[in-house]
Amino acid sequence: PTVRIVMSKEIDASDYATLFSQIHEVTYVMACPVDSWDMSSYENEQAYLERFQDAYSVLKPYTDLWEIGNEINGVEWIGQDPEMIVKKVEVANTYIRSQGAKTALTMYYARPEDQDLFQWMTENLSENLTENVDFALISYYEDDNGGYLPDWSLIFPDFEAVFPGAKVGFGECGNTADDATESSKIHMAHSYYAMKKPSDRYIGGCFWWNWVQDCVPHEENEVFDEINRAMTTKEQ
Repeated sequence: PTVRIVMSKEIDASDYATLFSQIHEVTYVMACPVDSWDMSSYENEQAYLERFQDAYSVLKPYTDLWEIGNEINGVEWIGQDPEMIVKKVEVANTYIRSQGAKTALTMYYARPEDQDLFQWMTENLSENLTENVDFALISYYEDDNGGYLPDWSLIFPDFEAVFPGAKVGFGECGNTADDATESSKIHMAHSYYAMKKPSDRYIGGCFWWNWVQDCVPHEENEVFDEINRAMTTKEQ
């Protein structure tokens, strides 16, 4: 399995070393040095690059995959223009790959009437980026999209075409509604973690957003148990 660790901008990368080291003893680690909500805190390419350089310098022994951009089409909450966002992601991707490390890029999927993800990618992503990431991931929250259920068997093949050299999957999901119940969380977790493979290069991922809140402690925890079962018995 792989654990995704989203780092907070208020915390120095060096302060994560013990956590990363301990987790890496039992699983692979994907680091997300900058969450989409923090993207605008790094005003330009240099500031963004420095965050990744700092993180890589101390966390490289414990990190197998670097998320160089999170929900980068979420301009509504990022608050920067797409050109600047993409430039920042490109410099981080170039740096991490120059170190011989693997990178992941996460896009946010919304109801097509709210944002056409594929149009956004066509208009804003360069071939330098789409052809040079190891993993391309989709973040999706049903609760934020009126319960809309996309047909992933149609979406992921098209998503693979945008990123011809990348493996694809989910970078985030979760039942985050205020009225979410244990039963609704179990149902939603199963639908993602046990999903039948929708495209050739699909690798799963999922990365339940509220993992700490919903799955810790894990003893006698039904949400944890369902995710664990789904990961080990998923359809092919």
